[in-house]
Formats: sequence, C-alpha cells, structure tokens
Amino acid sequence: MNKTKIVKKSGISQLVIKSQKGQQLSEREIFAINNNEVAGLLYLDVEQRGAKFTLSYNITGFISLRRFLMKPLTKQTFAAILQNILLNLKSMQEAYFNQEYTLLDLNRVMVNPATEKIFFIFVPIQGFESGCSLRDFLLDIIQYCTFAPGEESGYVKDYITILNSGINFSVFELEQYINRLSGQGTDAAEKVACPVCHSAVKKGTNYCGVCGNKISGNTGNIDGKGIYDPFDDSVHREQESSNDERINTEKPSNKDKNNTQGLSDETTVLGADPGGTTVLGSEKLEMPNYPYLIREKNEEKIPVNKPSFRIGKEKKYSDYFVSDNNAVSRSHADILTKNKRYYIIDLNSTNRTYVDGRAIPIEKEIEIFSGTKLRLANEDFVFYIETQMED
Repeated sequence: MNKTKIVKKSGISQLVIKSQKGQQLSEREIFAINNNEVAGLLYLDVEQRGAKFTLSYNITGFISLRRFLMKPLTKQTFAAILQNILLNLKSMQEAYFNQEYTLLDLNRVMVNPATEKIFFIFVPIQGFESGCSLRDFLLDIIQYCTFAPGEESGYVKDYITILNSGINFSVFELEQYINRLSGQGTDAAEKVACPVCHSAVKKGTNYCGVCGNKISGNTGNIDGKGIYDPFDDSVHREQESSNDERINTEKPSNKDKNNTQGLSDETTVLGADPGGTTVLGSEKLEMPNYPYLIREKNEEKIPVNKPSFRIGKEKKYSDYFVSDNNAVSRSHADILTKNKRYYIIDLNSTNRTYVDGRAIPIEKEIEIFSGTKLRLANEDFVFYIETQMED
C-alpha cells in the first residue's frame, strides 16, 4: 500500500504520495481532477522521474475532517457534512471514478474552514487501494463528533442504525435521513430507485440521470427495506447479468418485429433515449457497406473493414495500430457491426473511451452513427458511413 505523508515547507503544506514499483498513472483522471470536471476533489501535481513518480496535493489552509468534527456540531451542520460527502461521491460516480481510490480517512479528508466544504484526495494510480470502506468511514465520523449541548440526540442513534444494516447499507435511506435533518422533508413515496444503480430519482422519470438506464413500471420502488449501495460495482454487474438473461430468454412479439427500424431498448445510445444492454455475441455480426474512421491528428482515412474492428497500440492484435500515442491502451476499443448498425465498446482501457464528449462504461456496447465523434484516451476520431448510391 502506498504511504502518505504531510510535508510543510516555506508556509506550504502538501500531502505527498510516492509510487511503488510497477504502478502506473491514469492520465484521464489527472486531467479531469485538475480541470475541475469532478466536484469535491483536491488538485494535484505530478512529478515523474524515470519510472517513479510523486503526487502532491496542496492542503495549505485546509484542516482535516477529524479536526473539524471537534467543534460542537448542530443537527443541521451534521446533516450538511453528510450531504457534502454524498454529493462528492455521486460526482465521482458520474465521472466513472472508482471510490476505492479515495482516501476515506478522517485525517486525509480535508475541509475548507471558511466555507466548511469537504474535499477528497483521489489517487489516480491504477490498482490503488485506500484500505477504508465507505461504511467504516461514515461510522468513524460519529465516533469523533462533538455535538452541541441541549439538542435532542435521537438522530444520532438513527444514523448508526442505518449504517449497521450491513456493508451494503441503503444510501437512499441515508439520503432521506439527511433531508429530514436539514428540514427538506423529501417524501420517499415520491421517489423511486433506478433498477441498475439504485440512485433515487423522482417518480415518473423515464430515465435515470446518473446511469441513463430506463425506469419503467414499479421497478425500483423504494420502501426502505432494500439494502443496497449504488457505489458498489457488484450491484451493477448483478443487474446487468439479470438483464442479459431476460434478453436471451424473451421472445419478441410481432409488434417488436415491426419496429426494428426504431431505437432498440437493448442498446444504450448516447444522445438518444438510453435503454438496456445488448448481449455481446447475441446477434450475428455482418459486414457493413462503407464505414470508416477519420483520425483527426493526421486526417488519415481508416476503413472499418471487419465486423469486429479493434483499435489499440498492440500491433499483433489490433486492426488499426496506434503507434505514436502511449495514452491509447494495447487493446483499447472495438467497433462492431450488427445488422447494418454500428457500436463501439471500451475494452477496459486505461484512459477511457468517449462518444461525443461523454465517457462510456467499460465492456458495454454504445451505438454510433455517421458523424459520431470518438475519443480514445486523447486521440480523436470521427466515424462515418458512406451510403451506396442507387442507379
């Protein structure tokens, strides 16, 4: 595990993390943090010497969350702390940042004493382990809190009860608890849970604003009894597995067959109404007429001449070999052709794949169209389809 230490020099305080042998940085995450694309994360500097590197976070003027908790807290202040923490975590989730790379330690979570805003230290090192779970971190908070005298303290017991429901405690229930403390009074009956990521969304909403999946019928109704954690990737995998089994076993109706020219509920489409996930290999791959890519760096035209066309920097396994960009992964992404429709799938790349400026989930097919802009790490392409003119 990487060690952290605080270095003070010339009035500047920095939290420093040094790399270990074989570790690699995530350039995408460093760029996103330092360009303020993810709320609630401290900026960082990277100093690289050969194969080793050092991460430095400027914490001058900040105090640790542990120290902040020493002052007497009112019920509203306690609610604001919890709300700030969940907002930071949701911002990370929307940017596909792994929560496990965050230093969830009371001495390493920082607070701006002037604004009382909380900032996390995110470590963009592949395979980094913080060693602290979200539940343990939230339980540690209550152990170090000093509460203002004279207030009714029953809300403290309620908080502990929620967290003690298990490792995968209900984050939605915690959100409702925070709303009650802060006086917002959100009615759980007006909310439903997304069936995939379990985020709370307003009843009647068609699509989840966090993960983009469809919400229909009574799916995702919240009665306070479900125990889940939207920050737990295993929940997503179980739900996707369930969706895949349903897609493979259900037989399409005649109505479905007559609507094959419309958007399918089995494919997530960026820029359109997203639905579920197409099972990889469930349809027969076939050749398109004239799909191709334009690499914007050198305006090279790249024919997509296979039903499964791979882009990467591993020459042996790639159909298009990116030889001059180390940010691209060895096997970065595939472009798939199915029934004259086209999809891109990220192959668990280091620096992610983007469709029209939005990062896509790993190993999930995203439909693309003529004119769609693709970015593999920091390498830009445009996907086109030439249509054959009839005589």
